[in-house]
Amino acid sequence: MSHSPILTFKYSSPKPLLSYMVSNIDHLVQCSKERIYYQHLLLPELSTFIHTVYKKCKLSPTVLVIGLIYLERLKKNLPPQAQGEYDTPYKLFLAAIIIATKYIEDYNSHAVVIYKVVSALYSTKELNEMERSFLGVLKVRNNVYCLLT
Repeated sequence: MSHSPILTFKYSSPKPLLSYMVSNIDHLVQCSKERIYYQHLLLPELSTFIHTVYKKCKLSPTVLVIGLIYLERLKKNLPPQAQGEYDTPYKLFLAAIIIATKYIEDYNSHAVVIYKVVSALYSTKELNEMERSFLGVLKVRNNVYCLLT
């Protein structure tokens, strides 16, 4: 039985990669600074949110890298004047890493963990909607998803 290759990183801290993720997401879409909904008030700073999800879900750096690839492809498909609400960067991060974990794994164990970790903020239904919306923007060429090709 053949095993999939495992990508390992040899550095002591994921902080540079996490900081790069925060910076990319923060500049992806022009978002409102106004916290309109109660849910917005519950959100910590974006960097704290990303670091917390990374640690609590025990994500690998590989998931973050693939998530960054997806975010870059999303950016190319967004209209130049795309705008979002206060929590749009949070939703983009979650959608990107959920899709990345599903791509890497044959089963959804990490996706389920992500759902549980953020369940106080977003329902499973909302997370599924984020994922579908994200994939909808990535949809290109004859209704085929081009995620890592």
